Amino acid sequence: MVKKAVSERPAEPPSICEVPKDLIEGNKGAYTPKVVGIGLLLDDSWRTSTSMVRLERYKWCCVRKLVMGRHPDPASWSREVHEPLLGKCFDLMVGLVPQIRASYSSVASDTSSEDVAIKMLLDSCFVLHRLLKHAGKGKGNNDYDDDDWNQQLGRCWVWGTVKRDLLLLSNQVPFFVLQALFKQLGNDRGTGDILVNCGLQLLSSLRPGRLHNAPIICGDVHHLLHLFYLSIDLPPRDWEPSNTKTRGIRSNLSRPPVKRRPPNSKPAHDSISRELLAVPEAELTWWVPCAKELEEAGVRIRARRYGAKSFLDVRFRRRRGILEIPPLELFDYSVPLFRNLIAFEQTYPSTPGRITAYAIFMDCLLKTPQDVRLLHQSGVLLNHMNGQRGETAMGFFSSLCAEAHTSADRNYLAGVMDQVLKYQKRKWPRWRAALVSGYFTNPWVTTSVVAAVILLTMTVLQSFYAVYGYYKPSK
Repeated sequence: MVKKAVSERPAEPPSICEVPKDLIEGNKGAYTPKVVGIGLLLDDSWRTSTSMVRLERYKWCCVRKLVMGRHPDPASWSREVHEPLLGKCFDLMVGLVPQIRASYSSVASDTSSEDVAIKMLLDSCFVLHRLLKHAGKGKGNNDYDDDDWNQQLGRCWVWGTVKRDLLLLSNQVPFFVLQALFKQLGNDRGTGDILVNCGLQLLSSLRPGRLHNAPIICGDVHHLLHLFYLSIDLPPRDWEPSNTKTRGIRSNLSRPPVKRRPPNSKPAHDSISRELLAVPEAELTWWVPCAKELEEAGVRIRARRYGAKSFLDVRFRRRRGILEIPPLELFDYSVPLFRNLIAFEQTYPSTPGRITAYAIFMDCLLKTPQDVRLLHQSGVLLNHMNGQRGETAMGFFSSLCAEAHTSADRNYLAGVMDQVLKYQKRKWPRWRAALVSGYFTNPWVTTSVVAAVILLTMTVLQSFYAVYGYYKPSK
């Protein structure tokens, strides 16, 4: 049944690709695993290196623990019971080799099916063990509790680095392999939902924003990075361009709350591109002034703390001139995280490209340390990165956009940018902002202005009554 289900999957472009060289240049460390390497794009020299041999052995320990289930003690290994199950798992991997190869952009031609099966068995068992162990700990279950925090690499807290390694584009295993292996190991009920929930729990600490409530369909997930991408992306039905040029697309974005998609159907964002293609590219906006210039033009930037489904959920309240951006926290690990998310969008055409569009939008806003300070004071940007606060935040988004390419019809913020530019050109908001900035910045200045207005009013009234009494004296 598993093989039949996999064989019915629609033909799709590879979802696990090598990072383009122009993105890697000068930033190789952001795409290279620090602790654990998995998948077929990993060079064999990595697996056989001195520092990784112990971890490769640990992968075999994960295989043993998963095969033995609730009795991971090596003394409990039974040749009659456990070896047949191990053989079935290996045969399953061999049967999935064609689909596995199709999931990767390139696999060495001299790699045999047996080698692919062994690598997938080891790497998939390692990932499964991490998912189940984390979920088990979250529920107070110690079945997967082992003393492996520092035994393998001689350092504590290493699994935080492992989690970040599991979100590298070239360091992935297909999700359908995890699902098939998990089912083969005797987990028949709710296999997909369990793995999706375990993955979301494992990666929740790295998520840059709150999780939306839209369900994630297991059949839509290609790998862990893609699962993470879906968890931070906007739900399809919530994506609605504000621009009148692109209004009316919402009906194409809604999808029914079903568990599986028809085999030949396409994701909703394919229809987005077709609708936006009707709009001339020259009319779609790809630029907004920096935060300081917007403030001078009367645009107020606020943190959107309520109602946002993702940190990508930016909106502009046109009547009040308020640009609402959900808060975003930046840490040192945010650099490789966002780089790999953008690399995924750059290599997999079926993504809506919202991370790239968001990075370009934020890069427009952050051009000087004053812009960073303004967004920090408004609660939009919370920078926890090492280094100078303004420089790291500016360099963060600038470097993300350096070699990222996308088309104007994929800019989900085109409507917001267009409305901001139109509002910025209005004179009255600019005059009002100058008045507030010059005379109402603090209570003392405000008090002085009010006192001056009162004094001026009294002087005018006194002069009026003096003139009035001169020309019309009382009888």
